[in-house]
Amino acid sequence: MKAKWYVVTKPDSARGIYETWAECKALVNRVRGARYQSVESREKAEAMLGDGIVLPAGTYAFTDGNAQGGVGVVIVDGGGSAPPKEHAVSVAQVFAGQGIAGLETDDDVEAALEGLHNILAELAGLFLALRLVPPPTELTIVHDYKGIAAWMEGRWKTRNPIVTSVVTACRQLVQDRGLVVTYQHQRGHQSSWAGRDDFAYWNDRADKLATRAGGSTIFD
Repeated sequence: MKAKWYVVTKPDSARGIYETWAECKALVNRVRGARYQSVESREKAEAMLGDGIVLPAGTYAFTDGNAQGGVGVVIVDGGGSAPPKEHAVSVAQVFAGQGIAGLETDDDVEAALEGLHNILAELAGLFLALRLVPPPTELTIVHDYKGIAAWMEGRWKTRNPIVTSVVTACRQLVQDRGLVVTYQHQRGHQSSWAGRDDFAYWNDRADKLATRAGGSTIFD
């Protein structure tokens, strides 16, 4: 399977889909106003040439976290009837008072971050999203760390005790709050330069919120 396709939406003379960067570059290099980008499938490239990639109707939570302890979550209504809700918080703030084994104190959280780096913050984003949406909700979690779905769906084993504690707590939230959750992986740091891509846009927004929150941990 091809790893990359190249889509050009401007100028009109070069508009199209190209299989190699050499083909694309020959048409857009040093062309003022050119809009182009690489994508991972021809299907996505074709969508970019059309109306773009638009969120279907439904409730979406875009989640992200980083090794500095920042967490970003954006709740988006795919139908467009409600404005997005953005949250930029620290890992310590997410887990404060939640009674999760191994994360009871600020010192616990700081030690866990040192060992797990961004993984703990990614899981904190999931935990926060599951708390934010009203029950019962059919929710799509959009994440750029593959472990989110893999752990929640039981495809990966949770060998680290902290990861086990958080994943168990997340599963309990889903059950207790009557949520119906599906998971969608979105590659991080993807462009929407050539045209509309709601998944890339909101993933990037969650990443920026996490970056803003990094360093705001309450154990500083």
